[in-house]
Amino acid sequence: MEMSVPTSENKVTALQASSRLLAAVPLEIVLALVFLGFTLAMGAWLGLPFSLPNGNRAAFVGIHYLYPLAGIAIWAVFMLFNSSKQMTATFFVALPAYTVVLLCHFNLKLWIPHINPTLWDKFYWASDEAIRPLIDWAMAFRVSIDWLIPLDSNFYMSGFIALFYLAFGYACLKRQDTFRELVLAVIIMQIAGSFAYLVAPALGPFIYETGVEPRATFSQQSMLASWQANSAGGAAWIAAEGGRQLTVGLAAMPSLHAGGSFLFLLYAVHHAEALRIPFILLFCFIAMDAVANRWHYAIDLPVGMALAGAAYWIARKVVSRKSNA
Repeated sequence: MEMSVPTSENKVTALQASSRLLAAVPLEIVLALVFLGFTLAMGAWLGLPFSLPNGNRAAFVGIHYLYPLAGIAIWAVFMLFNSSKQMTATFFVALPAYTVVLLCHFNLKLWIPHINPTLWDKFYWASDEAIRPLIDWAMAFRVSIDWLIPLDSNFYMSGFIALFYLAFGYACLKRQDTFRELVLAVIIMQIAGSFAYLVAPALGPFIYETGVEPRATFSQQSMLASWQANSAGGAAWIAAEGGRQLTVGLAAMPSLHAGGSFLFLLYAVHHAEALRIPFILLFCFIAMDAVANRWHYAIDLPVGMALAGAAYWIARKVVSRKSNA
């Protein structure tokens, strides 16, 4: 029996076919799978289990960070019956990709004490002390608007999630390319933020002074206790508590709340005129409150915003190139 020997022409044809197949896979899926591979490899290398969220979440979190996924899932029903096939297809690529990225993000965040245990809080605290009047102003201003936004309202989190819902809801009702631009930007920022957490990690300025929001202070102390138990218990603690406490990992640098709210503001500036004013107000509140309630050092905010700006710029370039292809 004769055996066919691959020719150089056949090899080129196979390579071209593989390249076309890879190009056909949405970038969101590629990023999610690569990030999942990295996260699983990191966990295997360190001997740390990958956790999935369970219903018995830590009560002190206040508002679950995974709530945006629930909102997207509900929106999926609307998409099935009220959108074009192209938009629906884009949406159902975005949903699993973002889910995977978010789960990997929170696992890496939970593993920070075991990946890079060196904390930079002293350095960041010194940077806050160098601009002490600005920190004091943020805290005083937050107290002064207690009549409008009560200090125990947890509006820091609910306001951020409102930004998330409004931006994605508006994008779903508009063009498919602008929706994909927003999704891709959020995914890129979430991945970049995960890596940034590992570079020079910190817990937050609440370890030095108490913020102005009682609920935030309670959450901070509870999350600090979890961080200490995690650091001491390692893989055994994560195996036992990871699912319940998946979203309680501390990571002050950078601020992805400031970054995320800035990203949504950029989207509003480019594509959603009706949302610009409320998004400006929400962004300003979240940035100010991040400092006032002592979740973040002031330096955390511009770093998070820079990541968000870069992510949005990349997403716009990718979507624009695809649209013009």
